[in-house]
Amino acid sequence: MRLLIVTQKVDRSDCILGFFHRWLEEFAVCCERVTVIGQQVGDYALARNITVHSLEKEKGRSRLGQIVRFWSLLWRERGAYDAVLVHMTPVWVLLGWPLWGVFGKRMYLWYEIRRGSRRLTTALWLVRKVFSATKEGLPYPSAKQVVLGHGIDTDTFKPGSAQRENDAIIAVGRITRSKRYDVILHAFTQLPKTCHLRIAGMVVTAQDEREWRDIESLKQKLGLSNRVKILFAHYLKMPDLLRGAGLMLHACVGGLDKTVLEAMACGCPVVSSSAAVTSVLPPECRATDETLGEAALAILALDEHARRVLSEDLRRRVLEGHDVKRLIAAMVREMEG
Repeated sequence: MRLLIVTQKVDRSDCILGFFHRWLEEFAVCCERVTVIGQQVGDYALARNITVHSLEKEKGRSRLGQIVRFWSLLWRERGAYDAVLVHMTPVWVLLGWPLWGVFGKRMYLWYEIRRGSRRLTTALWLVRKVFSATKEGLPYPSAKQVVLGHGIDTDTFKPGSAQRENDAIIAVGRITRSKRYDVILHAFTQLPKTCHLRIAGMVVTAQDEREWRDIESLKQKLGLSNRVKILFAHYLKMPDLLRGAGLMLHACVGGLDKTVLEAMACGCPVVSSSAAVTSVLPPECRATDETLGEAALAILALDEHARRVLSEDLRRRVLEGHDVKRLIAAMVREMEG
């Protein structure tokens, strides 16, 4: 199959979307040819059967300019692909379907977020299938939904040989309200004073900047300034951070957060109050907002043998249900069928 992929960013160093570079590597294995249109393009190294084009947002091209370039690329590359996969941004389905309809291109969407929109509703009418990691990844039911699990690079996110630092607690993700770092900070106050927390993420919007300031203010209010640090971590550094942490705290709302699965693949224990993780985490790792600190204390109190058993179980769950090779192969079969 010859596939066109439209995505937000191609940049293996990006702490939010760097994972998609690994997805592209697997698409290259499963497809004859892959053409990629990224709204932004940064650092990448991909196989010869992948061609990457940028809409040049990274160069400051205006939104209208990006749309015009998008249409130009669709026309120029029309003979290079048979099907289209749009990753996470339904607006590109709406902008591309008039040309794709004329060209007879099959359209598909990947979507994994609880937030809906009119754009998504319209896009669901236009595509043949919408792929999600979980049933909850789509904000409303659709007969076109195909649940396939997440795509975690388990060859990279894996346990290491170095000793874990049990007092090192980590929280991962963009500095945004949906990650609910306030819940995590309140839970962290219940942990021993020997524990320290690293929040590994980044800010993208002005609203994220305000959230970052709110977190800093809450740190001071709770007396945690010396125990909590916010790191703007490079995506390629995340496996080492997760391998060295004794525990990950998580309270995100929305679909199944892939950062939970990356931690699990590294054998890092996770305690989460997110409803979306109940399908992947064992009971001892699930909590409510009110019991998040209590559940974390119970995990930290496990002896070495029990922690090893838990770590092995967490990794097994990811290997069986959320490995990137399995996901991309299944997605390609669905698009070929």
